Amino acid sequence: MTAEFGVLGVVAAQVSGRSVDLGHARQRSVLGVLLVEAGRPVPVDQLIDRVWGESVPQRVTNALYSYISRLRRALADAPTVAIQRQPGGYRVTADPQTVDLHRFRRLVAQARNEALDQRATEQYAQALGLWRGEPLAGLESPWLTSMRHVLLRERFAAELDRNDVLLRLGRHAELLPDLAAAVTDHPLDERLAEQSMLALYRCGRQADADEQYRRIRRCLADELGSDPGLALRSLHERILAADPGLMAPPAGANASGARLAAVAAAAPAQLPADVRAFTGRAEELAVLDRLLPTAGGSDTTTSTGTAPTIALLSGTAGVGKSALAVRWAHHARPAFPDGQLYVDLRGYDAEQPVAAADALAWFLNSLGIRGPEIPLEVEERAARYRSALAGRQMLILLDNASSVEQIRPLLPGSGSCLVLITSRDSLPGMVAVHGAERVNLDLLPLAEAVGLLRRLIGARVDREPSAAAELAAACARLPLALRIGAELAATRTDATLAELVVELGDHSRLDLLDAGGDPRAEVRAVFSWSYQNLPADAARVFRLFGLQPGVDAHVDAVAALTGVRAAEARRLLGLLARASLINACGPGRYGMHDLLRAYAGELAAEHDPAPDRRTALTTLFDHYLARSVAAMAALYPTPTAEVGDPDAARRWIAAEWPNLAAICLHGAAHGWRRHAIALAETLFRYLDEGGPVAEAVTVTSAAVTAARAEGDLRAQAQALSNLGRLHRRHGQLDRAAETYRQALARYVGLGDRAAEAGALRNLGSVRWRQGHYRQAAEHYQQALALYQGAGDEAGQADALVRLALVDERLGDQEQAVERLQPALELFAQLDDEYSEAYVFSLIARLRRREDQLELSAARLELSLAAVREMGGRTGEAYVLTDLAAVYACLGRPTDAAGHLRQALLLHRRIGDRASEAEVLNDLGRVLGAAGNPAGARAQHAEALALASEIGDRYELARAHDGIAATYENTDEPDLARPHHEHARELFSALSVPNVPGHAGPGDTGAVNRQPTDQSQHAP
Repeated sequence: MTAEFGVLGVVAAQVSGRSVDLGHARQRSVLGVLLVEAGRPVPVDQLIDRVWGESVPQRVTNALYSYISRLRRALADAPTVAIQRQPGGYRVTADPQTVDLHRFRRLVAQARNEALDQRATEQYAQALGLWRGEPLAGLESPWLTSMRHVLLRERFAAELDRNDVLLRLGRHAELLPDLAAAVTDHPLDERLAEQSMLALYRCGRQADADEQYRRIRRCLADELGSDPGLALRSLHERILAADPGLMAPPAGANASGARLAAVAAAAPAQLPADVRAFTGRAEELAVLDRLLPTAGGSDTTTSTGTAPTIALLSGTAGVGKSALAVRWAHHARPAFPDGQLYVDLRGYDAEQPVAAADALAWFLNSLGIRGPEIPLEVEERAARYRSALAGRQMLILLDNASSVEQIRPLLPGSGSCLVLITSRDSLPGMVAVHGAERVNLDLLPLAEAVGLLRRLIGARVDREPSAAAELAAACARLPLALRIGAELAATRTDATLAELVVELGDHSRLDLLDAGGDPRAEVRAVFSWSYQNLPADAARVFRLFGLQPGVDAHVDAVAALTGVRAAEARRLLGLLARASLINACGPGRYGMHDLLRAYAGELAAEHDPAPDRRTALTTLFDHYLARSVAAMAALYPTPTAEVGDPDAARRWIAAEWPNLAAICLHGAAHGWRRHAIALAETLFRYLDEGGPVAEAVTVTSAAVTAARAEGDLRAQAQALSNLGRLHRRHGQLDRAAETYRQALARYVGLGDRAAEAGALRNLGSVRWRQGHYRQAAEHYQQALALYQGAGDEAGQADALVRLALVDERLGDQEQAVERLQPALELFAQLDDEYSEAYVFSLIARLRRREDQLELSAARLELSLAAVREMGGRTGEAYVLTDLAAVYACLGRPTDAAGHLRQALLLHRRIGDRASEAEVLNDLGRVLGAAGNPAGARAQHAEALALASEIGDRYELARAHDGIAATYENTDEPDLARPHHEHARELFSALSVPNVPGHAGPGDTGAVNRQPTDQSQHAP
């Protein structure tokens, strides 16, 4: 008898076409977990955690054994199916392809790798046809909820891929209704908007396509504060220009180039420019060609479950590994239509090699994953990266790698990808463990070396063949040295090649450069030859350029480094670029090969006194610090400051961020500690309000290290406070508490009572999040006393509000109002209209007076306009949440839901996971009040998973309580009972006496705002 199983809907089983009774929800949850892992054992502890979460009954193992026994009896008629107990746990022996989820994934993978679009369409139709509704429907636990969202995202990704295929086939008209519905459900998805715009345009609706673009541009601006991406903007311009290339391909067209054209706008294409006058290496290129999926060798598209194809180009420095890799990668692009990723790992840079974590952050951002969504830990980043690449045909070029450890986290898990690595090291571990195909690059054969000179110099090589051969030999037949020698020869038209060879020999008395331990890489003489022919001012720029720790440098930065005007710096950089001693890498930006950087640094040590070198770097760091201060002033202006261009400031920080981070790390380690401290502090608000989360932690940690080395307690305390806030924002509450304690100890040592009060407030905010309300109140009381002693009225008002929120949470609303009244008066005396409006809204919500609520809404709307004008995303998110709470009390759930959705998007962009859980619960309760139990349940389920992950017990309790409410007055009231029980247990453990009522008109339960560690306004 045959068996079929389903999890893409209600968990179900059929044996020979007959439905099997799988029992109650918890028993079906057990089978659902086992089916998701079909064929693999699930450890007992993991099975229990996935099925019950935190609500584990006392005799859980007995319950589990009972459920397993019943499931075995239910499936007894299927002889090929068994639930086996193994040393590793329990395992369903069913063929994974009898489970709809695994069949769905296989069909989607096949469709993504299918060469024929018509066949791909059929496979997508089969895959999507397996869905019967919400996956794992009716089953509740943190893991099941999280898995449900993962599966829904997989379905959406498959639908987007299916849409691309249908558009390629010219089936835009039949696709348009589905696209219109999907755009309504996903108004901020740019890829979906592209598909909809293209379909509208092909249907002759150019105006509607234009309106679609304008709609998503407004949404992105209003809800995320950002503009459409390059791909969407480019498509819009092509539509306005009526680009004929946008029309549907002819019937039957299905070349790989068509697919490349269809996805090129959305696919990352990060390969550096191809190398001018590339010569030779035919044998090595042929070896790489055999790795392509169509070449009969390793088939990178056979299965997403296979290992990726890996090629390793190894050889000495300057031998042309990067040039060969880039040349071949451009040649191979059509085989990788989903894009090409590139990173220079700088593995042999003694100062700034690229860590795997940073490379992963770059790749994830390139794959469309926003900064706040990028995990902090390298293992989690690597897992997210592998998931993002699953089933995608991509080429990943890892340039200048130094070790297997640097590479391993960057390897995809999908056989549809090819990884190309360049390294001076042979990296035997890549071959032995990961099966890499090694291609060793030796010196260019003499004929190819002369051929490269011929392409670079011209007919002079043919007029002096012997001298050309001697020149090639003098350049060690290394492409890097050959190019430098050729550039010099091209500028010395008055000299014969023979004379230049003699001149080069005159410099052979210099010590030869041993690059990478290979005695054949003796290229210092060639570098010296080129360097000695530079004008003195250009030679000085070259030497100092090698000292700067950043990835590259803009003309303005080089001007600061060298003490010349920008125009003069541009002229001298042009000389160096023409001599191949630096390379242009963007408008006004220049980089340097690592061998040349090392050589320039040696020359600087020889010719530039240490005080001059230090002055140059100090001036450079001063330049970056001053520009950072100006950029932050433009992003977050004050009433008395001159307003700058915030868009230009944001672009400058984004372009210079690798250099700014490098300066912080270099400064902390090499004696510019004050710059590291000041730069990290200056940029902190940008980093805190949606900047790169992990890099923010790295830079702020460097500031802590620098402050400790300086013995500066105040700088330590400030940097620790900032670091604690980053940990809190990312939901790492225990780590945040420990960091805040360290900051508090330093402020106590300084005797700074006001700062000590702020540290106590911050520590209280973490205890609040963890549900330790009595401890939070103690910290707030201590802070209040210190503020009173210092005569700090703003601090007193802030502490009173926080204490009032504790009172309200613990059920004493009268005491809460008594504390809020003097806080309100203090904020009024201080002319702090923002905080005054917030506290007034708190009092109005606690007293439930409609006139005060209406006035609160008006005042908060003014606050919202003001905070948006100031550009503070965090403040905007909080005011939106406050307004939503007031609107809910006034019986305006639609307005409340709209504001909460905006706040949710902002918190996600910022990366404030704790606030995200809170707003999800608020939105769930508002939707429930509006008569949308399914929508409410979805929001509470997300909050449940997130609160469970970060340890926010109050939001976890609210999530259970909210889910229970969605099942009441339905035909499944029994599903409400376990959630009610969990909520009561959690509220009781938190000493919260009154379980919040379910949201209805005029009822939002507990006051929404959670205390934070910000001091710009009341919590």
